[in-house]
Amino acid sequence: MNVLVYSGPGASVEAVRQCTDTLRRLLTPHYAVAPISAEALVKEPWAPTCALLCMPGGADLGYCKALNGTGTRVLKQYVRRGGKFLGFCAGAYFASANIEFEKGDLSLEVTGTRELGFFPGLCRGAAFKGFKYNSEAGARFCELAVTSKLLDMGAPDIFRSYYNGGGVFVDADRLTDQGIDVLARYREELDVGTGGGNAAAVGCQVGAGYALLVGTHPEFATGKLGKSPYGRQEQNQFQGGRELDEARRLMFMSALFRLLGLKSNDDMELVPSSSTLHLSGLNPGEVTRLLGGLKDVRSPGTDGPASMVIEAEAATFLLEGRQITPSTSIPDDRTDGDSIVRVKIYENSIPTDGETPNFSVLTYFQRLRNYHSQPGNKFNFGSPLLYGELMTSTNSILDRNFKLLQKLPSGFTVVATRQTAARGRGSNSWISPIGGLVFSMVLRHNIKHTTKSPAVFIQYLVALSIVKSIKAYDIGYDKMPVYIKWPNDIYVKGRGGTSGESSIMGEFAKIGGILVNANFADDEFFLVIGCGINVTNAVPTTSLQILAGSMDPPLPAYEHERLLGKILVTFELHYERFLNEGFQVFEQEYYQHWLHNNQIVNLEDGNSRACIQGISMDDGMLMVSELNEHNLRTGKEFKLQADGNSFDFFNGLLKKKK
Repeated sequence: MNVLVYSGPGASVEAVRQCTDTLRRLLTPHYAVAPISAEALVKEPWAPTCALLCMPGGADLGYCKALNGTGTRVLKQYVRRGGKFLGFCAGAYFASANIEFEKGDLSLEVTGTRELGFFPGLCRGAAFKGFKYNSEAGARFCELAVTSKLLDMGAPDIFRSYYNGGGVFVDADRLTDQGIDVLARYREELDVGTGGGNAAAVGCQVGAGYALLVGTHPEFATGKLGKSPYGRQEQNQFQGGRELDEARRLMFMSALFRLLGLKSNDDMELVPSSSTLHLSGLNPGEVTRLLGGLKDVRSPGTDGPASMVIEAEAATFLLEGRQITPSTSIPDDRTDGDSIVRVKIYENSIPTDGETPNFSVLTYFQRLRNYHSQPGNKFNFGSPLLYGELMTSTNSILDRNFKLLQKLPSGFTVVATRQTAARGRGSNSWISPIGGLVFSMVLRHNIKHTTKSPAVFIQYLVALSIVKSIKAYDIGYDKMPVYIKWPNDIYVKGRGGTSGESSIMGEFAKIGGILVNANFADDEFFLVIGCGINVTNAVPTTSLQILAGSMDPPLPAYEHERLLGKILVTFELHYERFLNEGFQVFEQEYYQHWLHNNQIVNLEDGNSRACIQGISMDDGMLMVSELNEHNLRTGKEFKLQADGNSFDFFNGLLKKKK
């Protein structure tokens, strides 16, 4: 399930960052926390996989301009049908039926009704004087007293929250009969009239769903204050209790999530953005040749390969043949930790298991060499290898840095043990806790191949390679019930329960996904093939380990390094044949492993039913035949694109994205 943070017009960049950081800190690995744009919120089918939608701080008028009309209708429908909504500061104003902000001050005043109306009363602000747009002149910490409903969820009775311009829900105490719960109150005297009310946070029952609105910013880390003046609260009043307040803040946020029915972490340690990456190769001289090809993209004044700085579009790469030193130059305009990628290079060695404890590069290269050495095999994919214990996304580090991507060879592979911002198709995101096999590979597909071997089929070829590798892992694994779900998912049927659960047989569960991103330059498609497979992790669904253990007899667990090597070698073998013969030679084998042979589905755009026929060998689209009320073919056929449709396998629906 996704937890989505609105990042469109009106949202403050800092508020989105702080909100995302705290949500990932408390909700990973149970949920995938990712931003969602206004366009995606309006047009994409995000709601079925969304556990929580969060509106961060910013400017309420910007939210109205971007979302009023269709956007607010989508949001209201989502919550009324059982969805969960969390709004902070401007997000809380936006979700109230009426707002009054700095009424009487012509330079700041914003008043009027709002379309969402999750809180049916009036939100009035600023609760404390001094607010200025695009400034922290009026920012401060304020004390909140928590009510019993949140205390029962583990919240502290009193804590201090970051505040900058938020409001008070003035009539919340009079709306309990409309499903309104007061969750926290301001303890200090307010600077706006409220008729005696002091509600700082409210819960709102909305149909089958629930909305939490908070006037302050408890999602902002305690260390937020420290670089500029903050109104009436002196810095020295805060310094002594910083660690205590941070703990209480996280307890309050966890209580909010529990109230919404979400699972929050007990371990609240901050998840870092990334770790040092390790670049090594299977064959002697491989890394040296790669670095030589990067000379024309490195920053002026950096010489290497002992030390090299590459400024790409989304990140600065610091490549060092030894540990990163304090003298390494970092461009002044790159200070965000996510945009600085530190890479340790190994020209004449490989990382030790001590340096990469969760992925043995030595074992991986040994497995890869064994596959490569088999008679008739002349393989290259899988090396060089860039491995990181923790990174934002193996796909993003490649396809969002095209200057670097153009210099990489086919088969260059990136592997991560964990990701903090993994990507799926469209607005989808997914999580990758320890235990998942997460990797991306570069594939340079020349335009001369597009007639016989169109790039659209490569995602199908990857899916086939993954399923075949899982089944051909070793003796006895051929019975593993692993399947392809069109267009880019890997599913299993029959899974063993996790600890404390009974075995659930006959149920389908997603176990992996594929994302292929394409860039084009100089007659070549630069494809980044991203894959994630649950190998030993029990969350968020199930894993190959659980499934293997439920077989009769039980099978040993899969080894990440061995499985990865098997997948890459299998894919390279298939890809070479694909270039020469097209996808037709794989068509029947592909159907042997997919879930949809003669599956009857409903076309959601109307009342029609259809039977899935297969994939068009011309353009890779899904072919379906319309059926009448007797499930007989009418003769009318449809072709459906993978990029423009969402297929709900469990409900038998094919639907076009709005």
